[in-house]
Formats: sequence, structure tokens, C-alpha cells
Amino acid sequence: MPDAELYAIYSAIVNASLHDNCTDIFIFTDSMASARRAVDPSIHSGQGHSVAVCEALQTWFTRKNGQSITFVYVPSCLQWDLHYKAHEYTTKLKVGLGPRPATSFDSLHMQAALSCGASWNVLFQNPKYRGQNFLQLKIVNGAVAQPGGKDNPWSLSTNARPGNY
Repeated sequence: MPDAELYAIYSAIVNASLHDNCTDIFIFTDSMASARRAVDPSIHSGQGHSVAVCEALQTWFTRKNGQSITFVYVPSCLQWDLHYKAHEYTTKLKVGLGPRPATSFDSLHMQAALSCGASWNVLFQNPKYRGQNFLQLKIVNGAVAQPGGKDNPWSLSTNARPGNY
């Protein structure tokens, strides 16, 4: 749903900024992560929407003084009248993703990182690649601890605490 939230925020901001008499924009959302992403032009899934939002806001803010934009967090569980109706309406629509749904920048980045991590783990088993100056940590059963990615850090298997390294 984050891409749907991002698109909704994009639509609201771009449309509101086109009106000359608009001085305040209020965005009600149940996804502050999408709100942050909407004003972040760095590379990510939905970057095109974010760049369009940033361009629209830049034009809108330089048009005259006194404009403001406010993001208001409204959890859907509160069932706030109009926001809840919009949430219910949009979440009823189910769109099939097709045979290859993971084609966003984020999913491609994750696939590349996992592939690199797997390759590195294979290469690291070779002592010539690893070298002789690398400390081999052992886990409780005496086996060598295996490095992992952000979801499987090898340091956790050694009972190390993040503050200790």
C-alpha cells in the first residue's frame, strides 16, 4: 500500500499547488512513512512521484510568502469520518500484480544486495580470499559464525550486544 499512499499524497499536493488562492495544504494520512517519502527525491520506489511533489512545492513556495504544508497523522483504526471512508474505498480495490510483481527500485536493490551477500559468503569460505588476519568468531556449538545481511547479522549469533562493537 505504500505506493498507493505515495500516489495519493502526490495527487493531493500537485493538484492543490496549482490553485493560485491556495495558501495552506493539509495532508491527512495514516502513513507518515509515505509522507516523508513524498518529499524525498532520492532514489526509491515511487521516486517519480516524489520528484513531482518537490517540483510542485518549490514552485508553490516561491510564488508568494505565507504558504504552509502540514502532514497530519490519522490512524485508520480511529475511523475518522472522511479519512476512514476514503481509506475503506481505496483498500477495497484489489489489483493483480501479475507474474513478476517485484520490479520496483526497492525490490531490485534488495535482490542485488541478497545476491552480493550470497556471493560474498561463498567467496569468504575460501581462506585465500578471506586472508589470514580475519578473526573467526565461533558460536556456542563451536562452529564458525557466518556473516549475514541486515536481517541476519552474524554478530547476534555470538550473543554480542550492538553497544559492544
